[in-house]
Amino acid sequence: MISSDSKVSDPAALPILIPEQESLGFLLSDNLRLIRRIAARSFEKYQLTLAQARALLGIFRWPGIRQVDLADFMEIQPISLARLLDQLAETKLIERRPDPSDRRAFQLYLTPAAAPVVKLINEASREFQGKALSGFTEEQKNALFYGLNQLRENLTLMSKEVPDNQISNEVNEK
Repeated sequence: MISSDSKVSDPAALPILIPEQESLGFLLSDNLRLIRRIAARSFEKYQLTLAQARALLGIFRWPGIRQVDLADFMEIQPISLARLLDQLAETKLIERRPDPSDRRAFQLYLTPAAAPVVKLINEASREFQGKALSGFTEEQKNALFYGLNQLRENLTLMSKEVPDNQISNEVNEK
């Protein structure tokens, strides 16, 4: 593990970083940060948080998804999702139904009242995407989506190659 009080006496010994504009990790995370900021502001006018909109879209895409799987998709803790789902259930946008294969689990479904909200989210998403991709030719848009889908496939395969605990052990050893 790297000590925070360790000082580098020779700056030439530092590694040369990939420039930000050529760093896949930096560009993806910075774009995601900007997307989330813009989306959060966009959904405020509908009295929705970004997390609520993401949950509604997840349930829309996968009707009957279990709470634990939605939490995993959203990369949040199940207890945080439970509170968020309580809010959505109170406003009658979702309903929880017992999972027939596991009586301890619940499956999530949108209610008819959610339809106009999902429509608004979809319209806002399409408007955002149009603005974000302005200046791109159709060929560039196709190449971008092709590349991003290929990247996701590659990363999915990579994530299955190395156990999580091995990754954290390697980071701690450096």
